[in-house]
Amino acid sequence: MTEDDSQKPKDFAERLRALRGATQGETDGVGGRRGTPQTPAGWVFRLSVELVAGLVVGGGIGWFLDRWLDTKPAMLLIFFALGAAAGMLNVIRAAKEMNRDLGGSDGK
Repeated sequence: MTEDDSQKPKDFAERLRALRGATQGETDGVGGRRGTPQTPAGWVFRLSVELVAGLVVGGGIGWFLDRWLDTKPAMLLIFFALGAAAGMLNVIRAAKEMNRDLGGSDGK
């Protein structure tokens, strides 16, 4: 191995360390981006995903239980309502988090 070959890994490690230090403020420290979207379209997308996820998970659990226990449509209706409530609660929490991150009042 020549001297130039041994310098390449050190140089790469130093450049990688410098890049991570420069981008540390853009991430949450775990490797992902912050939870608050930066655009209004991002806010709408996040809030709609929070609501739809609750509905889909609750409805899916209810559908599965109905098929397993043969109680159609009781479990579907119950768990769909629970999923809707959970989705709305998640939307409220996410909206409060976004409001807090943007410097607004917490509303408590």
